[in-house]
Amino acid sequence: MPDSKFSCGASRWSDRDFLRAFEDLSFPADLFHHREHIHVAWLYLKSADPSRAAERMSEGIRRFANHHGATQKYHHTLTLAWMRLVAAALVETPEGYAFEQFITAHPQLLDLNLVDKYYSKELLRTAAARETWVPADLQPLPELGIHRCS
Repeated sequence: MPDSKFSCGASRWSDRDFLRAFEDLSFPADLFHHREHIHVAWLYLKSADPSRAAERMSEGIRRFANHHGATQKYHHTLTLAWMRLVAAALVETPEGYAFEQFITAHPQLLDLNLVDKYYSKELLRTAAARETWVPADLQPLPELGIHRCS
């Protein structure tokens, strides 16, 4: 039976508790899905410049995958592509939105097939795409360095 603090769903946690559980590797792997990846990306992008946020995300997902015996699941290009998509949505989001408001305003981020607009399946299956950053081959992704104008 899962720990009771996880059974209610991460959406009911504070952002701080959610991120702490991810970073200290106490978040159960079987409850860490696409939505949770997007939530971590959003938190990192809100708290650091886009380049540093991408580094933290890459390092964090690798650590999390390694800790849970899923090293083969890490995909560098997909990790950074999703960071760019979240960053672009964040620029269009009013200041002060909570994650639930953000994801409600940008439901496309919950669609696992969103990256198919940018990448062919063939390219994403390559070792190069899995291990390093590979630019999109179907259409350009938003730049990660986009900053919100105040």
